Amino acid sequence: MTYDTESTVNQLLDANLFDTVGPIKISYSRTSITGAPLVSYRDAELDLTFQGEGVTRQVTALGELVTVTLEDVPDAFTRTITLIVPTVRLAMGQQVEFSTIAIETTDRSGAHVLPPGPAGALETHHIHQLRGTAQSVNS
Repeated sequence: MTYDTESTVNQLLDANLFDTVGPIKISYSRTSITGAPLVSYRDAELDLTFQGEGVTRQVTALGELVTVTLEDVPDAFTRTITLIVPTVRLAMGQQVEFSTIAIETTDRSGAHVLPPGPAGALETHHIHQLRGTAQSVNS
């Protein structure tokens, strides 16, 4: 039996593990041991982990948008972070550097305020410039 080792070696795979650093640190794994996506987030004040339904993913023209809720204060605001994950293809065992952004959104639309409700811009955004590494690992 003959194996085509060159085609196996040169096979490109979609990256499934992304680690970013900058003013914040976000790690994202498309799948974990349980098969669910996994996100860890760390900044100067928070150190959080999310999995499964706590991670919202959407494929767009920008890349995969991965969103988690950092804070949910009833009747006041919700703070989320959305990481833009680029498409990265590479061979198993390789690591590729990339740059991206994360968008931190504070949404006041659910604030409990007397009618007619909250005024002004209800969502505010803060952009974090990030750099990171992507790799394809067996899950």
